[in-house]
Amino acid sequence: MLIVAGYFASKHAFQCMLSDWFWPLKHYTVANRVPYGFQNWTDTDRDAIFGAGSAVMKVFKIFVISPSFLVPTLPLIAVGLLIYWVLPLRQRRGLGARASYHLLFTSALTGLLLSVVIVRADIIHFMYLLPLMAPVLAWVIDGRDIPGRLFKSVHPTVSAYIVFALLAFALPLLIRVRTVSGEIHTRRGVISTPRKDAVVDYVQSHVGAGQRLLVYPYLPLYNYLTDTSSPTRYEYFQPGMNSREQASEILAELSSGRAPWILFEPSFPGKIPNSWPATPLSDIIKDPVADYITGSYRNCQVLTSAANTQFLFMVRKDVSCPTAEI
Repeated sequence: MLIVAGYFASKHAFQCMLSDWFWPLKHYTVANRVPYGFQNWTDTDRDAIFGAGSAVMKVFKIFVISPSFLVPTLPLIAVGLLIYWVLPLRQRRGLGARASYHLLFTSALTGLLLSVVIVRADIIHFMYLLPLMAPVLAWVIDGRDIPGRLFKSVHPTVSAYIVFALLAFALPLLIRVRTVSGEIHTRRGVISTPRKDAVVDYVQSHVGAGQRLLVYPYLPLYNYLTDTSSPTRYEYFQPGMNSREQASEILAELSSGRAPWILFEPSFPGKIPNSWPATPLSDIIKDPVADYITGSYRNCQVLTSAANTQFLFMVRKDVSCPTAEI
């Protein structure tokens, strides 16, 4: 850290470095504040899981999705085990190999838990850390290092639940991947999707590789798949997370004519209440970049993605829609 700080200081950019370090805590964290273990479900998802079907089917669906609630408990178990191994240290002269192992591992998981809680404590971020948290599942199934008589009595049931619940959770995903029939030929290779993606095909037919294409507000994956680049210095722009100053930068670059084509998702604000519920309402209602796009650009084609989301392929109002180049 001293070497990094010294380098930026030598370039007269130390203050800028600190500002960038702490920027996520003020912007990203605020917009991504969600309850612990947040599932990112829409009202339609919740109704499909808990509202539709017979009582038996509802119980079965809850069992299948229960690993989504199990995974966020793993770091909490690790914290509990850390406390269990730390408390008796004063009565011990030294640590055995087993205690040292648990102290090191649970301390690391506690730090990872803090990083998730500070940033975004939803199921997706816990899934990112699952490979590191998986040993906690092994400890629970093994049972020898989990204290308490109650746990010992329910250990066989808990172990059986973990095995069968994770199997039920993973099997439909595996079947879907193995039986998918759709293919998209991108400039990065062939990818498999459950349904056709009209966005990639259209963009690759009308925008050459290496050219500038603004994907607004939030799906830079299309830039990668089509081998295009954003005309701004931002890969994406999220209302409520990115600042008004950054919106002004994007507006200046758009007004200068650097964005000949825009892939615009008009329905994106509808995703914000479910995915980013802490977003200020004022940022949802007033998006100056979206207002500029709809006022200065016109739609050439409505495109449906593999996720059944509609995008508008837009050009400036004083420019004709492009013809197929490839």
